[in-house]
Amino acid sequence: MPGSTASGGRMEPSTGSGGMTQTGGVTQTGGVGSGGVPGTGGGGAVPPSGAAGQGGSATGGRGTGGELPGTGGAAGGRTGVGGSSGGAAGRAGSGGATSACGGLVCEDFESGSIDPGKWETVSKGGTLAVEQQQVAHGKYALQVHGVTGSSDDWALLVTKNTPAGLAGVSTFGRAYVYVAQAATASLHIQLAFAGHDGSGTGNGPAPFPKLRYMEFASYSGGWQLGFDLLDVSPTVEEVSYPKPRVPTNKWACLEWQFEDHPDRVTLWVDGTQVGTFDNTNVAYASPGPVPKSGAALYNGTSTDIIGGFDTFGFGFHDWHPASAFDVYYDDVVLDVKRINCLP
Repeated sequence: MPGSTASGGRMEPSTGSGGMTQTGGVTQTGGVGSGGVPGTGGGGAVPPSGAAGQGGSATGGRGTGGELPGTGGAAGGRTGVGGSSGGAAGRAGSGGATSACGGLVCEDFESGSIDPGKWETVSKGGTLAVEQQQVAHGKYALQVHGVTGSSDDWALLVTKNTPAGLAGVSTFGRAYVYVAQAATASLHIQLAFAGHDGSGTGNGPAPFPKLRYMEFASYSGGWQLGFDLLDVSPTVEEVSYPKPRVPTNKWACLEWQFEDHPDRVTLWVDGTQVGTFDNTNVAYASPGPVPKSGAALYNGTSTDIIGGFDTFGFGFHDWHPASAFDVYYDDVVLDVKRINCLP
């Protein structure tokens, strides 16, 4: 819910500047770990799309006695396209934990830091840090911290060198997420989004003034699902509010699907579907009026409104900060098929 001007009980968009577009693929290489020390060289090639990651073999990516992965195993399993089987072997040392990674983009933060080859960090006011105190699996997770203030703040990881295979009109995600109770005091906190820069003449709020995107968000402790178009003036927002509350002070497995043909957002929590946004259940629209059930969402259509997905992010964007809070992420996966929660 971008903006700062109250209207009809909601907040209307304001303007900003800046933004980014990410394209391309990523290749990493490496080898084996021995006695808990990462190895170097050998194996680990990651294709940009269509094939399994090659670095996570039992011989090329295992530590012989420790928990640290060989470099090749981490690359092949964590980022390799279709490389879930390579990930499990490549990330585990004998006596270590099996990786939760797979899919076209994967991040479990077990390197202990944010990978600058995979992620762009985008922040204003808010902060990001890989930490060990609050984790879902393994030893590390991402902490994003929001602050109080009169204007919105954000701290996001945005895909860098996004695999070509991920771009399309349907995309899935999964993340283990821990939302602190304090976050429910804020009106609207975006948690994850996917979109595409539009070509309209308008410029919406920072940090992505041209972005057309879908999101799932916390709305006063409940859920908000929907889309925003920032490249038109006035900016467009349409959303629904599923009834379940956002789980707080515990880890939850969140899964989502964003679709642009037709336009729809679906959210699952711990394997159970909690809500959907589409042209049958719009609860709020700006500009109004709210489309009637089954009517076109925007500009006479309910399909291809976003323009496909090539920019992906997660973390938080608090549009109307109320108090300081923390959100934690672990075992994040993006793919073109449903990922499912860990067993």
